[in-house]
Amino acid sequence: MAVNGVDLLTLSILLAFILVVVGVMLIIADAARGKGGEEGRGNAKYGGVIVIGPVPIVFGNDSSVVKWAIVLTIVVVLVFALLILLPMMGV
Repeated sequence: MAVNGVDLLTLSILLAFILVVVGVMLIIADAARGKGGEEGRGNAKYGGVIVIGPVPIVFGNDSSVVKWAIVLTIVVVLVFALLILLPMMGV
């Protein structure tokens, strides 16, 4: 399927590559502006979701970060399902 003369697979690969590059740039920028030494340690908030089949594994040390991780996981799963179903529906 083509969108304005560009194959959807090519567009998806390009978007994925751009997102990876932006993510790496954000990680580098955060590390560069982070506090050095002992004073900046010990107060990091983290959370994440690992989906293995139909079973999500949720982890984190802050409830608000965990909630955002769950919301983002739901959004990613819905977008993935949409991208799988669109070609089947002929769109």
